[in-house]
Parts: sequence; structure tokens; C-alpha cells
Amino acid sequence: MARFTYQAYDQHGTLKAGEIEAQSRQTALDALHRQGQYPLQIDEGATADAQPWWQRELFADRVLPLADLSIFTREVATLIKADLPLDETLRIVSMQPLISARMRSIATAVFNRVREGMPLSGALAEGARFPEYYWRLVQAGEAGGSLGNVLDELCLLLDRSIDMRREVGSALLYPLTLLIAASATVVVIVTVLLPTIVPMFTDAGAPLPTTVQLMVNVRDLITEHWVATTMLLGMLVAGIVAAGRDQRLKLLRDRALLKIPVLRGLVRDRETARFARTLSTLMHNGVPMLDAVRITAGVLQNRAFADTVFEAGDSLKEGRALSAPLVKSGLFTALAVRLIGVGEQTGQLDIMLMQVAKIYEATLQRQLARLMSLVTPILTLLIGGLVGGLILSVMNAILSVNDLAFK
Repeated sequence: MARFTYQAYDQHGTLKAGEIEAQSRQTALDALHRQGQYPLQIDEGATADAQPWWQRELFADRVLPLADLSIFTREVATLIKADLPLDETLRIVSMQPLISARMRSIATAVFNRVREGMPLSGALAEGARFPEYYWRLVQAGEAGGSLGNVLDELCLLLDRSIDMRREVGSALLYPLTLLIAASATVVVIVTVLLPTIVPMFTDAGAPLPTTVQLMVNVRDLITEHWVATTMLLGMLVAGIVAAGRDQRLKLLRDRALLKIPVLRGLVRDRETARFARTLSTLMHNGVPMLDAVRITAGVLQNRAFADTVFEAGDSLKEGRALSAPLVKSGLFTALAVRLIGVGEQTGQLDIMLMQVAKIYEATLQRQLARLMSLVTPILTLLIGGLVGGLILSVMNAILSVNDLAFK
């Protein structure tokens, strides 16, 4: 695709200049005419793909980050509800400085597909950049003539997901800061203090204290065999990445997390809230029940929960209730299953699911706050004891050197 620079008069006779991407010069002219502009001059520039390597997308096939999706969705929803045509909406959004360069590029591609006659949901589905639940909701909004309202609900869904991730990240920030500070302290001790202490013992012909000797051995092992150490670390990282992609290992890992007392409640409440809010939003906007359950299963991060929801979809095909396999799995709490069952019986499942989402989102917030109030002082004491013990060992070694000097 080529980029064209142009000068054109708008409908009010004002001369404007700009850029447009198109397959050919004629396509660019047609696009400008459809926008109500009358080109005075149009010149072909560099191709859109001819970018410096440092500006190219490294992960072009990855699903978009939630933050980019949220900003894009809010911009489109605002313009759609202002009664702007869809193609004009996408054209304006593709030039917004508030969104990332990658998002602007994708918005331009969506705009080109829509301009060629493709529905918005189809344009979003092509390329696998947008998650399935996203374009499925847009598809439902197009079918029901309520695209603006659906986009507003998508904004709420995305914003809530971002808030939950931010809360978890904020809760982990202080412990991570402590670990980084402790690691930096250990590095300073090993690389700065030890080289000044070891020669004192060597010159005096005395053995090193046990703790100091252990640190010296670890340092020597890393420095003398740095190639093997680097390869080992690389293999370890590659193994962790491969294990994360292997579905069987991921299932084992996720089931193991559900057996750890401290983490079990956090994972359960997070997945229950995500399941309930996503399924409620899909159902409320007219996505068929079976499709909504399958899409929701793909949104869940824990494979054990995802498999359970897939099984629930299979039970729906057989005419059974959604809550039955949820009870059988033992993963969902009795309260969540009971509320879902009530929603099925009263025909208000989407409303009840939203209530479940709100309950467990609030519960997750309380659990995170309670956990951090316990973990922070315990971790502070452990790290302080570790670093303090190392410093004490070094100080004792220095004092013992002084004793050797007076003997």
C-alpha cells in the first residue's frame, strides 16, 4: 500500500493538505471524493511498508493491548453516537494523536476494509488483532442497530479489566521493589565488599568464614563459567516460555495454583468475576447463548476454569442448565452457582451474572488488600533478615581480620 500526499478543496472551498494511504492513485482519488474533497494535486510518496526497522511492529500478529482497545473503542463510540458515518468515524480515529502508532495503523486498515464495503465486525475480525468477544459484540450491535450502545458497554468491560489488572499490579509493586532493592544490595556486597575482604584473609593465611566463602564460591562459579551460566539461564527462560505455551503443562500449572491456599481464593474470584461480566455483556447484547459461553471460555486465563466453561457449553447443547457443570467442577463458589441458577430459573441470567461480577470484583479487591497487609511486613522482615545477615557476616569477617592482625 502506498502513501499519497495531496492538496484538496473541501465542500466550503478551503484548501487543505494531508496524507492518505491507498492501493493506487485512482483509489486515493476515489477515497478523497467520497470524503467530499476535490483534489487539486496528489503525489505518491513512500510505500506504507517501507519503514525504518526501528519503527516496524515487532509483534504485528499479537492481540491489541487492553489500553489501546479502550481508547480506540471510546473514540469510535463517541463519534458514532454523534451520528457521524462509520467510514468518517474510522478516518478521524485513525488520525487521532491520543492512540498509539500501532493502533492508528490498524484503525487505518479497518477504515480501508469498511470503505470497500465490509461490515465493521468483519473488518475487526480480519487479522486477529481484535479478540473474538470484541468483534462479536460489534456484530450483535450492528444486527440490533445499537452499535453506539454496544461500544459503550465494551468500554465498560475493557475499563473494568484494566482496573483489575492495575489493582493486582499495584498490590505487587511494593514486594517487587523490596526484592529488587535486596538483590541490588547483595550484588554490591558480592562485587564491592568481598574483593576488599578476601585478600586480607589470604595474606594472613586464615580460612574465610563459612558465609563469606559461600558467596565467594558462587561469585567465582558465575565469573569463571559465565558462558555456561548464560546458556543455562537462557535454557531456563526458554523452558519456562515453552511450558507456558504447552496447553497440558499450562493446565497442570493452573490446577496447581488452585491448590495453594493463599492463591486459590484470588484466582477463583478473579476468574469468576471475568466469567460473569464477559458472559453477561455478550448475552445482554444479543450474542447467542452457546456462542457467548464459548467466547467467554476463551477469555479466561486459568485453563481449569476455561475447560469447565467449555464443558458448560457442551451441556447447554444437550439441553441442561449452565449451572450444573459449574457445580460439578467444584471451582466456582456455592454463592456464584446459586445466583447463576436463580438467573436461569427467572429468565434474567444476564442481570444476575452482572451482580455476580460486581460481588466477586469487590471480594477480589478486599482479598488483595488483606493479603498485602500481611505479606508486606512478613516480606520486609525476611528480606531485612537476609540482607542484615549477609552484612553481619561481612562485618564479622572484617572484625576477625583485625583480630588476626593483633595476634
